[in-house]
Amino acid sequence: MRKTEVSIIIPTYKPGNYIWSCLDSICRQTISKERIELVVVVNGCNEPYVGDIKRFLYNCGNLQYKVLHTDVPGVSKARNMGLSVAKGEWVSFIDDDDWVSENYFEELLGIGKDDAHIVEANVANYDEVLDEYRDDYLTRAFVRNSKRLHVTLFSARSFMSSSCCKLIRRSIIGKERFDCSFERGEDALFMAKLSKNVKVIRTSSSDAVYYRRLRNGSASRKGLSVWERLRDNARLAKAYTLLYVMGFPHYDALFFATRFCALARNCLFVLKKIGLKEYGGGEARKGGENAMLAWLGRVRKRGRLMKAVAHDCEYVCRHCMVR
Repeated sequence: MRKTEVSIIIPTYKPGNYIWSCLDSICRQTISKERIELVVVVNGCNEPYVGDIKRFLYNCGNLQYKVLHTDVPGVSKARNMGLSVAKGEWVSFIDDDDWVSENYFEELLGIGKDDAHIVEANVANYDEVLDEYRDDYLTRAFVRNSKRLHVTLFSARSFMSSSCCKLIRRSIIGKERFDCSFERGEDALFMAKLSKNVKVIRTSSSDAVYYRRLRNGSASRKGLSVWERLRDNARLAKAYTLLYVMGFPHYDALFFATRFCALARNCLFVLKKIGLKEYGGGEARKGGENAMLAWLGRVRKRGRLMKAVAHDCEYVCRHCMVR
């Protein structure tokens, strides 16, 4: 039997009809089924979901597949289970409401066959409410990177915020796993852990597409209060700080600066778009700004390791959050 080249990991929780589009896109791949394995992890309720998925995949020819179940909810737990049984040289994460083009894995494996550690795919977003496709930050990042001869962690920072829409060489993952204590931002934190091992990043052709379904009920779009979102950002900031300090000098300071800047931007977005009027307008913004700047002051006191990172993030806070 031919060696498995890529393990496709799909976590799912009480899947609706959209999962069949996802699974069908795997069954229709132009690549030989012997080169891929599919790992579907059902977390939470077992039946009828496990049985339905097995019956669907049974009719997908000679596709190698595993359908696992865990009572523990959470996408991170499901992805970690998938990683524990993955055998492929590469790993690909796909959300259960997304799907990929038929040439997706053939194109990405062709690009990454030599020395690549990560291969980025093109991204299209389907808004099911408006019934239309539209671009977002990942689409624009792909266009920019496709024009570069050398893609760095900094230029790939948008793609490093998600574990999907790419191939990841399994050897750079090693024993790293998703942090199950986070419900939001766990993708970016996981990719930040891997960043110390990422030396070569490639981009696929534009017709190898990862389609993201934008729907109100997805895990990434669940409604949280202002303070819950600010709390999550604070916890992520602490996690990034510990990760960088404990892993110094193996992590890229400029790349980690982009993580902190993204968190500061998220705080600004939350305060402006969701909570400014409800939670005190300018007072809420000022409070968020002061909290972030106070945290950066504590980071700066830790010494030279985080000085540059704190400086960049403080600039974002003072010039963006105040306005």
